[in-house]
Amino acid sequence: MLKVSKLNFLNYKIQEFEILVPGLYGFVGQNGAGKSTFFSILNGDISAKGSIISSRKVMYISNLQSFDKNLKALDYFKLLSESERSSAKKLSELFDINSFIDKKIGKYSLGMLQQFAIIISLASNSEIVIFDELHSGLDLKHQRIFFDILQHEKKEKIIILTSHHLEDVKNNCDVSFFLDKDIEVIKDFNDVENRIIGG
Repeated sequence: MLKVSKLNFLNYKIQEFEILVPGLYGFVGQNGAGKSTFFSILNGDISAKGSIISSRKVMYISNLQSFDKNLKALDYFKLLSESERSSAKKLSELFDINSFIDKKIGKYSLGMLQQFAIIISLASNSEIVIFDELHSGLDLKHQRIFFDILQHEKKEKIIILTSHHLEDVKNNCDVSFFLDKDIEVIKDFNDVENRIIGG
């Protein structure tokens, strides 16, 4: 469950917004619309006075550089609970990251780092998982794996996905939203594309 009320912060004028059931939800908007800021508010990283944010546990990795470059993926897996480690192991097999799972994170390419962050995010015992362009560095093979996994995981979690590629959102998400000053359900992606291009 996710509920946002009376969010008057920066450019936002969001009076009521809610997601009540598990699924895969897309968020799109113009560059600079504040998607990352909105996600940071949901995650509790930014306080918006006067607003009401009601949610269950949120998992949001806002900065890939926050991982310690001297540690390995396996070191992070050891910090997880037993059930989370089990999920991480299964996801690691699906992504086939054995070739670099024991390397220091500082040696990872962007694609490797994003695979690792995706695994950590989905393995966490969080009811809400936010992917803010977290698949942009994956090759086509691993993008397909990523979206296949999301179709499975969305049965149990609220998954929020944002992408600069509208097709990613259009083709994979159950419901999609356009974020500007308010949040509106997308009914016509052609209209949204024109709004984004037109500024």
